[in-house]
Amino acid sequence: MSYICLNRGTAGGKLSVEEFVKLAAEAGFAGADVNIAYGVEHGAAALGDLYARHQMRFGGWPLPDFRSEAAKLPESHEQLKKMAAVAEKLGIDSCGTFLMPSSELPFVENWLFHVSRLQPFAIILAEHGLRLGLEFVAPFHLRRKERHEFIFTPGQMLELADAIGPNVGLLVDSYHCYTAGDTWEHLAQIPADKIVLGHINDAPKGDISQLQDGRRLLPGEGVIDLAGFLKALDQAGYKGPVSVEVLNPLSGSSPPRERAIAAWQGVKRALDAAGL
Repeated sequence: MSYICLNRGTAGGKLSVEEFVKLAAEAGFAGADVNIAYGVEHGAAALGDLYARHQMRFGGWPLPDFRSEAAKLPESHEQLKKMAAVAEKLGIDSCGTFLMPSSELPFVENWLFHVSRLQPFAIILAEHGLRLGLEFVAPFHLRRKERHEFIFTPGQMLELADAIGPNVGLLVDSYHCYTAGDTWEHLAQIPADKIVLGHINDAPKGDISQLQDGRRLLPGEGVIDLAGFLKALDQAGYKGPVSVEVLNPLSGSSPPRERAIAAWQGVKRALDAAGL
């Protein structure tokens, strides 16, 4: 069974790393997403001790920038090497990044761009026994933002992942599954080792084609069958972190503690409904 983490975008984004981990623990979460840079700066032991002190598990962590001009890529590669060394020591196998579903590049050119850009990152992670999760982004307005549509479904993203490297899989987000029109039955069929990280959040009522990426709800505030989502991940055999990620929320702002507690309570209802 997977475990639920808090993402800083949902609550506590302005808190220090120490305060954020404490907030997640006090709200009821089993884990918190990771600021690997803290481990690079203070050492893996310090990061591990921080989480152990609050009896917390490690959530996801972001891949360094791969989209900048080619001249800046060596800097990102070196940054990842330091991050991956910390992640390897602590067993934090949950690195992920998102891919936009449209581009000014035609499909094949964009495919080749992502393969060439992401392969070196995947190789660095593989050298440390780690994987990379690619997040498909599905809201219709983003598919039409640029001239050419790109990948927005788990099936296509798995094909791209396979082209990048054997240690590359998916970052599965409930909102993107919903806006892609994918089924939980399909999600349940994905091999467990190809799911690197999960995100959970909710969507308001309305036409799926009109939903905006930056207008999400906390779990339980919307219409997504989150119990079905969590059950599908469990049926797939996934046992890693699932982070509550609600960026630019539709439901407005509230104090970090209040928001973190509401986020956990929403997920807890979904877990109970799923029998997990």
